[in-house]
Amino acid sequence: MFVFSIFGMSNFAYVKQGAMMDDLVNFETFGNSMISMFTITTLAGWDGLLYPIMNTPPDCDPDFENPGTSVRGNCGSPAAGIVFLTLYIIVSFLVVVNIQITIILEVFNVAAEESANTLSEYSIDMFYKTWERFDPQASQFIHYSELSDLCDALPDPLRIPKPNTVNLLQMDLPLVQGDRVHCLDVLLALTEEVFGESQATEELKSTMEWKFLAKIASEVLSKSYFCFSLDLSRLFFIEIT
Repeated sequence: MFVFSIFGMSNFAYVKQGAMMDDLVNFETFGNSMISMFTITTLAGWDGLLYPIMNTPPDCDPDFENPGTSVRGNCGSPAAGIVFLTLYIIVSFLVVVNIQITIILEVFNVAAEESANTLSEYSIDMFYKTWERFDPQASQFIHYSELSDLCDALPDPLRIPKPNTVNLLQMDLPLVQGDRVHCLDVLLALTEEVFGESQATEELKSTMEWKFLAKIASEVLSKSYFCFSLDLSRLFFIEIT
């Protein structure tokens, strides 16, 4: 735009005003030239700028005396005007289109990354379907020894393939009587393990709990647990009935 503004000042500074060209949109000063170029960047009104810079006699006066300068005439140049605006329109169009494409791709990439880094309802449903294979009685609990097989059987993105002993220890799951783990605790721990703690938001936890209540009978609501600790790596819960 800077180069085209300078070119416009050099060749069309004193053309006769008309159509879209007025006291603001013209090539008399660098500022006005920039405004003129910016005005037609979106291809709107380019013809209103083309007509004045193509003026030839008798629509203009080649001997017109311009105040404050020795330059005479207020005519344009059809050839120079057409080449000038054609090149500018092509260049500006390519720039604008590329900017739009870049923005669209950036938004798409951000959306794709967010989608890849969050847990979908489909993934939650698949977790519960896999859980049913290890808990056919719908007790909501499985033995801790089955957890490794469960995590290996899960579909992506929650799957933690074997060997996964270290990962399971790091999850530090609470255990209930009989070394059993609860369904919802496992799901929350897997989410934090795979996506990080930042993804285990309250909203996500609420979604998991809603899915859990919809999938499994609300027996968990009628029970409470008394917590005591035997060591730093495990928490044990005694079910109070």
